Amino acid sequence: MMRSLLRFELSYHFRQVTFLIAAFLFFMMGMLAVQMNFGGTDIYKNSPYVAAVMTSLLSLNTLFPAIIFAGNVLIRDSSYKTEPLLFTTAITRPYYFFVRFAGFFTAVFLLLLLMVTGVMIGTVVFAAHQSGPFHLYYYIHPLVVFGLPNVLFVNSLLFSISLLTRNVKAIYVGGVLIYVLYLAGSVWGQSPLIAGSAAKTGLPSLSALLVDPFGLSTFFGVTRLWNTLQKNQQVFALSGGFLFNRLLWTGISCSLLLLTYKTFPFRQQQMQAKRLPVRQATPTSLLPYHPVDVHPYGNGYYRRAILSQFKLEVSALLKHIPFGVMLLLWAVLLWITLKDSATMGFYGMRFYPFTGIIVAQLLDIKFALLLIIFYVAEISGRERSANIQGLLYSTPVPDMIMWGAKCGALALLVFLLITVNIGTGIGLQLSNNYRQLELPLYGSLYYYSGLPLFLFAILALFIQTLAGSKYSGLLLNVMAAGLIVFSKRIGITHYLLRYASVPKLEHSYMNGFGHYATAFNWYMLYWGGLALLLALGSIALWNGGGRRGPLASFQSAWRQRGRVGNMLLLAGLLTWVTAGAYVYYQTNLIGKYQSPSDQEAWQVGYERAYAPLARISQPDITALKAKIDLYPSERRYTVKGSYQLKNNTDSAIRRIWVGIEPSVTKAQLWLPGATLQQADKLYEQYWYLLKTPLLPGQELSLQFQMDVVRNGFVAFNNEHSLVANGSYVELAKYLPFIGYNGRLQCEDAIVRKAAGLAEQVTDDYDTTYHLVDIDATVSTAGDQYVCMPGVLKRSWQQAGRRYFHYQTEAPINFAFALSSARYAIKREQYKGVSLSIFYQEGYAHNLESMMQGMKDALDYCSEQFMPYPFTTLSIAEIPQYRGTATAYPGMIFSAEQNNFLSDFRDSNKLDYAYATVLHEVSHQWWAHTLVPAGGPGYKMLTESLAKYTEAVVMERKVGPLRLRQYMQADNSLYMMTRGSYAHEPALVNTIDESFVCYQKGAMAFYAIKESIGEKQVNAALRQLVYAHVYPFKRAIPEDLVQALYQYADTTQRRLIDEQLRQVIVYDLAVKVLSCERVGSKYHLQVRVDIQKNRQLDAQPEQPLAINDIIPLAIFDQESEVWIRPAVPIYLERTYFHQASTMLTLVLDRAPAMVAIDPYAYIPDGNQQDNIAIVPR
Repeated sequence: MMRSLLRFELSYHFRQVTFLIAAFLFFMMGMLAVQMNFGGTDIYKNSPYVAAVMTSLLSLNTLFPAIIFAGNVLIRDSSYKTEPLLFTTAITRPYYFFVRFAGFFTAVFLLLLLMVTGVMIGTVVFAAHQSGPFHLYYYIHPLVVFGLPNVLFVNSLLFSISLLTRNVKAIYVGGVLIYVLYLAGSVWGQSPLIAGSAAKTGLPSLSALLVDPFGLSTFFGVTRLWNTLQKNQQVFALSGGFLFNRLLWTGISCSLLLLTYKTFPFRQQQMQAKRLPVRQATPTSLLPYHPVDVHPYGNGYYRRAILSQFKLEVSALLKHIPFGVMLLLWAVLLWITLKDSATMGFYGMRFYPFTGIIVAQLLDIKFALLLIIFYVAEISGRERSANIQGLLYSTPVPDMIMWGAKCGALALLVFLLITVNIGTGIGLQLSNNYRQLELPLYGSLYYYSGLPLFLFAILALFIQTLAGSKYSGLLLNVMAAGLIVFSKRIGITHYLLRYASVPKLEHSYMNGFGHYATAFNWYMLYWGGLALLLALGSIALWNGGGRRGPLASFQSAWRQRGRVGNMLLLAGLLTWVTAGAYVYYQTNLIGKYQSPSDQEAWQVGYERAYAPLARISQPDITALKAKIDLYPSERRYTVKGSYQLKNNTDSAIRRIWVGIEPSVTKAQLWLPGATLQQADKLYEQYWYLLKTPLLPGQELSLQFQMDVVRNGFVAFNNEHSLVANGSYVELAKYLPFIGYNGRLQCEDAIVRKAAGLAEQVTDDYDTTYHLVDIDATVSTAGDQYVCMPGVLKRSWQQAGRRYFHYQTEAPINFAFALSSARYAIKREQYKGVSLSIFYQEGYAHNLESMMQGMKDALDYCSEQFMPYPFTTLSIAEIPQYRGTATAYPGMIFSAEQNNFLSDFRDSNKLDYAYATVLHEVSHQWWAHTLVPAGGPGYKMLTESLAKYTEAVVMERKVGPLRLRQYMQADNSLYMMTRGSYAHEPALVNTIDESFVCYQKGAMAFYAIKESIGEKQVNAALRQLVYAHVYPFKRAIPEDLVQALYQYADTTQRRLIDEQLRQVIVYDLAVKVLSCERVGSKYHLQVRVDIQKNRQLDAQPEQPLAINDIIPLAIFDQESEVWIRPAVPIYLERTYFHQASTMLTLVLDRAPAMVAIDPYAYIPDGNQQDNIAIVPR
């Protein structure tokens, strides 16, 4: 009997249309999933790491079909009223329970198997060029350790809810609960899938890893330090915290099933009749019959009908407990994520809970799509579920009114979701004692967040009506939502093809929603037109779609459309087409839109055509004179200028090669004494033949004019943004260029390999300075101020516009930018230098520390390296569209959120606004005074030395123990990031690997400073600057190494080599063995364990012999972060020559804590065991 029942149950599942649709979709999903990025181009798409990531992520998606199967199959007896028949059969409780769950589990797990099969096939079809040897075990293992437990948990919870409640809305609540548990676990466990978690440092606690029901946080927490070789070869072991996680949630799943088995009612649920009060019979009088005229037409009737139906729909929505539970769950989840992401930032920074920061987090709420899908299925099929559709559709109420009432209820649902979001945001602000609530800004969420959701609700209602079946429509809507959310990943990149999607909205206190708002308005008009057509289609299908079929219903509606229908149809078509044409014109024609594949093809074509000509002799730009007109309100600018070109080569130049940057809308060139010989319009490359060759040392002038439009339809570039307030343009990158432009090459290693291009190789070192004098006159809006490198010679107003004339004090690199905004200005004179901070009025929280940072950095660098070469130093605030800050000669552009909106009032935490200023000011020496030769190691001589300067000046302010927070953050980020690279270069060879030149660089130079002394390091740097400043040759990495060698002995030189020329990581640990008081002394015995590994190319890390001097510290207070100023009672740089060393130390005071590498500058992936508490 069991076999027959199980066969029937499985057959019933597999015959469902929803299962067949899900099987196809999940198989295709698996094939397409291989195109995702899994941490680096060197990681195989069929590696055990990628197989584990994809299997675990895809197992999350089984939640959606599980909800549908639970509502459609598990409670079918209740839905079809067959329980009386079922419970009179010989089926026993164990048989019923086991068969139902086995069928449910098998159907859902089979979908996961299909997805994994799709992954294996997709790897062959789409990613054969990025695959290693195939091993079936790589896919079976994650299916067992991730797939089985995850599907078991999802199924057990939904199965229990369905058996105990036999209510489909309760099943929806269960699905939402699982989603909330997953997100909460991911936030708490610092999963990299959650925005912002990558910026956090340190390991999450074991309890945080256990709370994730899907095991992803544990997986990512363990593999965060894996290198590429491990990810390509090592299978993730079922051990440690991951084993506990799997056992915990498997145990919870089994407990749920056991509890459900013992408590679910294995009988027909009896309905208890309500006791009605007995009423006494009273005589009634006869009422005379009067005929009543019925007029089922007219505005009054329609108004009353839709109002009555709307009240019914709203009552059905609001009076169900599951709806309130889901809103409550959403509010709880939102509170957790907001508290984590809106007020916490990089390196543990805290932000003031400004409304703008919170609103930016509330704009995108994909969770709402799930609620809309669930309630569209419920609302659209409510009459059929109650079996009253025949009665309802026989009334004279028009279909438009029925549809309109349900659409109004969905609009109310969206309104309530946005209101919950706003209420949660306000609650978070009030809980942080922040009272400056910006209610109009919160209100904008109803438009910017609510309108796209409402448009999706109209699409979902159309799909649900077209499908006819509640659960088929639900599944199709899940697919539609997936296509919308992940459309970019499957190659649909143009927003005209992505329903109700718009370019990402970002809010800035300088610019509001700015340029995004215009594009948003037009896209909403475009999609609103299509939504109107979908609404008319839904109305056409509303009554007869289920009986006559979609085509017959459309034909019937077309014949009966009437004048109003014609007007609505025409309005929808005209709006859709007109708005679409305008968006297309702005995006494709004005904005020169290219899809990612088109961009890659363009870059490959440019490199193939012109890279072989890169070494052709061309003149240098020695001077620029330009008139720049900014039009912030129109989001465009124009440039009219001239270059002074000089032949600095040893031979005559006959042809001048000029290129135009692709994002320039229109450009013109004039070269007196030359004729245009060749023009390549595709790549905007122009060759001019000189009538008279340009001899060595001779000069000529190139004149140009360009117009650039940067409206909201153009792909946003944070280095090239014209906005109403807070424009920022790195102009040097977009002016005409001479010769080959390496910035236009394709940087994607996979694309390069597929196109047959060689790996990118940096040119040989060019040790000659190429400096430029800049003379620029910039005009902007009358209420704005322009900031750029150079000295402001003059400022005036004319014809409602404001003009600024800047000149550089001395020739600089051809790299400069400008900003334009309504600035307030803080000025000071300091030791002959004019200091200025240009900031947004009302946001002056960190100005004092930033001004102090400028002074401290100027003092230190001028004293230690070379006097400051300029008479001005300014910081200009720009919107939070780019990173943290960027330095140019005498000018620093600083992003608003990290530096101006951050909260550094907690004196126990480092002030990163101060640290950022230190870093950027030090670039006045490390990039603009000493300009290294381009090539490998360039960023070591700029970014690494700036990080060193930042660290030592910060140390003077806060002390070495407080600086430990800084070093720990760099240490953790470095160790986490390096695993994505197959080959980590040494510092002297780094090119674009930011984790090496920033994080590793900071630790390396601090370690050298601790070894040879700060005075000696600075003497070497001072020698480097004076030997390689203009007009001498530009420095290369070896020049710095040799300068450091002069101040180091043999042992210290070995350390310098290890830090700068090799890639070496450690695993340090300390353990307290005993502590005894002997008289007035304390005898402390500790064991120090050291592992030292070196990485060579892409080979496995090789162990090295221990021959190191590492500091060992002992403290008399227990605090891992040493919040209070602390001085160690013992601190010695100790020589270690073996992997495990026993030390006995005699101390005058009672020890509380022992630390190896107490200042955290040695690269170590697990710093938690670097500290040991001395037992009392």
